[in-house]
Amino acid sequence: MAGFIKKYLDGKDWTIYQLGNATGLPHQTIRMADKKTVDQMSAKNVRLTAEVFGFTAGEMLDEFYEIEEEINNDEILKELTTVFEKHGYNTDEISTELLDGEKIKLDMNDDDITKLAESVNATEHFTAYLDSSTDFMIVEAIQ
Repeated sequence: MAGFIKKYLDGKDWTIYQLGNATGLPHQTIRMADKKTVDQMSAKNVRLTAEVFGFTAGEMLDEFYEIEEEINNDEILKELTTVFEKHGYNTDEISTELLDGEKIKLDMNDDDITKLAESVNATEHFTAYLDSSTDFMIVEAIQ
């Protein structure tokens, strides 16, 4: 996911320009790599970056994969937050735990709950359904 290199560098108080100087890679090469996924990054670029920060290439990839996952999760949760806000629902219950199997339970008393459920089900990453045993609508991540 785009931005994993920049996010990593921000945590180190580095810039892409500084990384380019340290690795000998053109700044534009780093910027282009940052627009791709970690899997699309060349082995040479990973190796040179790892050397600068004192990691093996594998350790550097682990760092990048972790950041990429964080970015992806943020985007996924943003999708659900947008749906909730559009329908006037509180977004406080939306958190990364939702992606780890937690569920959101919403009271079925609201007349607009059906519209919210339809909007949630139209997302790529979440589903909403009625839990008949509790009369709550459940929102959970699609696993």
